[in-house]
Amino acid sequence: MAHLKLININKIYDNNVQAVFDFNLEIFDKEFIVFVGPSGCGKSTTLRMIAGLEDITSGELYVDGELMNDILPKDRDMSMVFQSYALYPHMTVYKNMAFGLKLRKIPVNVLDENGNQVYVVNKELIKTYKNEIKDLKKDLKRASEEEKEEIENKISALEEKIVKVEEARDCPKIKWVHYPKEEIDRRVNNAAEILGLTDYLDRKPKALSGGQRQRVALGRSIVRDAKVFLMDEPLSNLDAKLRVQMRSEIIKLHANLGTTTIYVTHDQIEAMTMATRIVVMKDGYIQQVGTPKYIYDNPANLFVAGFIGTPPMNFIRGTITENGYFISKDGSCNLKIPSDKFNIVSSKDYLSKEIILGIRPEDIYDDEENIKKLASSSLDIKVDVAELLGASTYVHFNIGEDKVVAAVKARTDLLLGSELRLAFDLSKCHVFDIETEKCITVE
Repeated sequence: MAHLKLININKIYDNNVQAVFDFNLEIFDKEFIVFVGPSGCGKSTTLRMIAGLEDITSGELYVDGELMNDILPKDRDMSMVFQSYALYPHMTVYKNMAFGLKLRKIPVNVLDENGNQVYVVNKELIKTYKNEIKDLKKDLKRASEEEKEEIENKISALEEKIVKVEEARDCPKIKWVHYPKEEIDRRVNNAAEILGLTDYLDRKPKALSGGQRQRVALGRSIVRDAKVFLMDEPLSNLDAKLRVQMRSEIIKLHANLGTTTIYVTHDQIEAMTMATRIVVMKDGYIQQVGTPKYIYDNPANLFVAGFIGTPPMNFIRGTITENGYFISKDGSCNLKIPSDKFNIVSSKDYLSKEIILGIRPEDIYDDEENIKKLASSSLDIKVDVAELLGASTYVHFNIGEDKVVAAVKARTDLLLGSELRLAFDLSKCHVFDIETEKCITVE
């Protein structure tokens, strides 16, 4: 498993377009991190930099304390699942899952005839020292007289180190070999059992459903037994029903394996249902990092509030008066603000200033009990559209120029123009600065 640190990561392409700005994140062992945001927000670019498929323009990436910036993708011990299944059509499920393992080589210690470790000169260390000497000799040519002596001393010290390394012969000799067939069999069969593919190992991709093909792609990652799983919108090609099924399978897979996982999606439902923590991104910047519950309850700004949640949060422009009421911009809405929210707004000097009130559709009620309990924050509205979804109904209406949705219990009596009284639970509301768009009332 792995612990990752991304410090001030930036990505600037050759055409001077910057895709990622000052990305800072610590990912802990066994976490399931989801990068979520609209298209073009930099989430896939960040994932590709972690994988080594994109160069990091500036900043540092560490995995278990080791700097990864210049490490080749094949040496990072990460496996990646893409949006495309990328299965070989002429190979069986078994061969598709085993293909990467058959190509990979692993280091094995070389032993002598008595079974003892063979030691050799550490050529890599000598190469490092020689490169340092080469750079110092370049510096020597343009150095001042005062600097030359110091540089010559450094060169002499490195040459002495090379002699000592050559004499020591303390580097264990290794050779690179392919995985044994027994180990490949074990890993493929284990992955197939986890993913429910045991009965399909002899089939080719054309004989599989979309969900089964995606499981094969996941299996290819599992057999690698990598430190980190990277998933770039792996469910985008599946229909809605299969996406729900595969979401639950990936959640169970992570619970069983405990591998540190970074998952990219534009679908906030996937983020909410799968993540240990969510990283919300927009225009290359991190907007907020937190657990799904925390981000849902405490959005940092207007973008996060509107992006996370289905239907999205309602936004109503208006002011909060000194006597504790929210009045909409057009004056048609007059709702009592709870004292704790009022005190925060008052302490931050937002009274009588134009703000944006945010409230989620599920925090607006049409039942008599809540209307009575929340009498001071209830409102008569005219129905614009009513969408029956079976267990609930989405009631669309307007407050001035602002469109609002209430998610109420299922009802079939609502028509265009129907009058309805609704209660707003403003203990769950959020207040946003109209200019900075930051949440004033976030904890």
